Amino acid sequence: MSRDIAFQAAEMLAVAGMREIAIPGRAIHEMGAARMGRDRKTSVLNEFNQGHDLKNLFVTDGSCMTSSSCVNPSITFMALTARSCDYALSQLKRHEL
Repeated sequence: MSRDIAFQAAEMLAVAGMREIAIPGRAIHEMGAARMGRDRKTSVLNEFNQGHDLKNLFVTDGSCMTSSSCVNPSITFMALTARSCDYALSQLKRHEL
């Protein structure tokens, strides 16, 4: 998405009444689309990045993080993926997934 189109989309959303609009491409690593947490009301993923409602869904990118820092999060993504895979494998072995 070009920068101009992203800003135009943000302007349209603002006119429609949206607040706190995140413009795609403004951050190096967009995050937060699938929040991780214990409460189903405020998150979509559990602590193993598994969907609360879809047990065969695992999201192991930056979507689970609600914010980012100024450093590259790739190693954190790898750690989240390794933990999710370990958990999924244990669930498969117990026939719970």
